[in-house]
Amino acid sequence: MTSDDIPIGRRVASWRVRRSMTQQMLADRLRRSKSWVDKIERGARALDRYSVIQELAHVLRVDPEVLLGQQRPTPAGPPDGVDDIRAALARYDIPQAPAQTTEEVRRQVGYAWLTYQHAHYGQLVRVLPGLLDAAQGARSTEVLVQAYRITSLLLVKLGEADLAWLAADRAMAAAGDNPILAATAAISVAQALRASHRDRLALAATLTAANRILPPTPDPTPSRFGDHEVDGPDGD
Repeated sequence: MTSDDIPIGRRVASWRVRRSMTQQMLADRLRRSKSWVDKIERGARALDRYSVIQELAHVLRVDPEVLLGQQRPTPAGPPDGVDDIRAALARYDIPQAPAQTTEEVRRQVGYAWLTYQHAHYGQLVRVLPGLLDAAQGARSTEVLVQAYRITSLLLVKLGEADLAWLAADRAMAAAGDNPILAATAAISVAQALRASHRDRLALAATLTAANRILPPTPDPTPSRFGDHEVDGPDGD
């Protein structure tokens, strides 16, 4: 049997196993049920929408044509530029670059968010290494946290979950004792952990984020008796 003769469901199952995923793990990544994955792999459900095939291919980190049996199975490697982001995250010293004002870097971070929202990931990959360097030199906690967060979100989209977790962890460290910044950073940690299939840790990080922004618990209501004696008048 040639590769073209293999049913697409069996190709999905084969690549799922190669990626060390259970059916439930694949279902979670696709936001579908385990039963749906099982039926696809057994051929009990048709896989005839190219958009769904693209989604499967993205999660399995192969080209859609591989699942369709139209080319040799070459696993998709890290996108160009990811190594530059990794190098920027690995730096602990403040880069020796021309100083920019905090407002200039803040505008760059805002532009990066827009680029992410419009799914221009290739463009963002090229921008982020320099943005991370600039954010470290800007001496603004908020700007630095936002730069790490956008980096983490992009890396999740690119399938680089472990590197995404590193960026999110850097955001947590940069946030320090600021409860709002720490909460937003914790959400990025949770997203990276979920992309790594560490669902329990992701839930714990989400709860941490929620607890960071809960209003403080008010002190118990003072007794209505105040400082009055409650043991009865003297002499009784």
